[in-house]
Amino acid sequence: MDDMDEYKEMFAVESAEHLQSMNDALLSLEKDPANSETINVMFRAAHTLKGMSATMGYTNIKELTHNMENLMDRVRKNEIKLDSSAIDVLFECLDTLEKMVETPEKSSEIDIASLIGKLSRNDYVSVPLKDEQTVQTNASINPREKSETGCNIYEITVTLHESCMLKSARSTVVMRNLSEIGEIIETVPPIKDLEDEKFDREFKIIVSTIEDAKKLEDASKKVSEISKVEVKSHTGSKSREKIEEKTCVTEGSKTSIKSVQSVRVSIERLDSLMNLVGELIINKIRLIQLASVHKLDDLEETLASLNRLTNDLQEEIMASRMVPIEQIFNRFPRMVRDLAKNQEKDIDLILEGGDIELDRTVLDEIGDPLVHILRNCIDHGIESPGVRKQNGKNEKGTIKLTARREKNHVVIEAVDDGKGMDPQKMRETAVKKGLMTQEEAAKLSDIEAINLSFMAGFSTAEKVTEISGRGVGMDVVRTKIGGMGGSIKLESVLGKGTMMRLKLPLTVAIIHSLMVKVGSDIYAIPITNVIRDLSIKKEEIKTIKGEEVVLIRGDVLPLVRLHTLFDIKGNGSEELLVVVVERAGSNVGLVVDQVVGQQEVIIKNLDNNILKGVKGFAGATILGDGNVALILDVGTLL
Repeated sequence: MDDMDEYKEMFAVESAEHLQSMNDALLSLEKDPANSETINVMFRAAHTLKGMSATMGYTNIKELTHNMENLMDRVRKNEIKLDSSAIDVLFECLDTLEKMVETPEKSSEIDIASLIGKLSRNDYVSVPLKDEQTVQTNASINPREKSETGCNIYEITVTLHESCMLKSARSTVVMRNLSEIGEIIETVPPIKDLEDEKFDREFKIIVSTIEDAKKLEDASKKVSEISKVEVKSHTGSKSREKIEEKTCVTEGSKTSIKSVQSVRVSIERLDSLMNLVGELIINKIRLIQLASVHKLDDLEETLASLNRLTNDLQEEIMASRMVPIEQIFNRFPRMVRDLAKNQEKDIDLILEGGDIELDRTVLDEIGDPLVHILRNCIDHGIESPGVRKQNGKNEKGTIKLTARREKNHVVIEAVDDGKGMDPQKMRETAVKKGLMTQEEAAKLSDIEAINLSFMAGFSTAEKVTEISGRGVGMDVVRTKIGGMGGSIKLESVLGKGTMMRLKLPLTVAIIHSLMVKVGSDIYAIPITNVIRDLSIKKEEIKTIKGEEVVLIRGDVLPLVRLHTLFDIKGNGSEELLVVVVERAGSNVGLVVDQVVGQQEVIIKNLDNNILKGVKGFAGATILGDGNVALILDVGTLL
């Protein structure tokens, strides 16, 4: 396939987009099977993916999408109705396509005969659609609302070599190259004939563009096995009518001109850039400190400019790593649909805030925890329709997944209107599993009892359905979120539902932290965990069952002396500094010697460090004086 290698990455990215489009369309059609606009979206996505796979020589993908396209064409022509059996088959095809697109070189090894048989059967319900809008036959050209082409129309005549064996592939690549610099108005023969290779060696493409004829010729000649390319002005009335219906683009309308405005950069390269920026910032801080200590006024003036530039560079690098959270959210409608159907439950998933952006690394890390949380909502939160009806609820359950920005953090909330969690059953289960005594369990507040679900092994000995709520692996979820410098909070009302709130940093490369001093060492506490800091007198400390606590505004606050935890000698002061942090829905006070202040720190992971695998630390950072400060992971520290 000689020059096809360069298109493999493009095929992978674009295929993923079309598969997502088909997935969304099918989910919509399941609710409204007669929606002609959604039917057209499904048809076009299958049609385009068919052409792409034919271009790349992936025959199995081409065959499957071709048969999907045929089924959707029957629906468009009102020959059949999209009933539940047809939609199930299309979902099955979609799952198979995802596997094939993942490793397209091995797609020929997957047997698609049974799927093609299901797509081709003639026993689907023949009921006219309620919306009989006329469908464009040349759907694959898919004209846009606004022309990106200006007012110059050219006719490009392409002649292939006599020895060309992949005529369809070559014509598709030519069209793709031309579509990057203009708008394809028409092809001769029609695009379907080009795909089916129903032409000799010559085909024509009519394009509207602001570029000149030479650029069109060069774009066409880039493709292998092209014998001749001829470009001339086009005056055909039919094409003129098509282009005049659109808005012509002028030179001043730069936002409408299609050009190469972006490049794909691997996440590894972005990680490397972030590491380099981190090192630059550390050195910048060191220089600023040296200039201050040695009173080098001239250097301080230069460093002020360096400080501004490094801050701008840091912001630009961070912005380049940000991606919309909808890239994760888009996975969930299908997952919820399949799980709900499997359990014979009726569940409506509501997604909000998909445009909120997160660092790509954070996004990758939160995918599995969110899947786990949603599975728990479906498995153990939402009741069956019959039970909901008995309890006076709507038979259809609701799960709402929302993302929003709060200062330097992103908050994601998963809320369901299911049966909620029973604190008493949580206590009973903890005792039954030997995690605590009857007396200890009885002293737990309802919030503390509910948060027992975060304990390791809490629900592994028996089915979680015997406990009214979540439990399987929630300790793993908490550890994962805490390891990113985030926090997790759980709230539940028996009979009403449950809410899980995740608070996440925008990036895991640089986090906002509260710097504290214990003995001669400095530690960083992610600001997402910090509630406030306060000062208490030694005589205010009480002891309950061997643990130190202090009463703050009527609430009991457990104290943890970091000196004792880290085996550091205390200063013996009568007044103690306490940093109040949130952990698993409750507050804990960390006793420190000094609060240094807030600072953005560059995280260095502990993969090659002697502390690798040690609980309580999320990483380390290098301070301006060259010393290392450990970053505390509150979730596993206490």
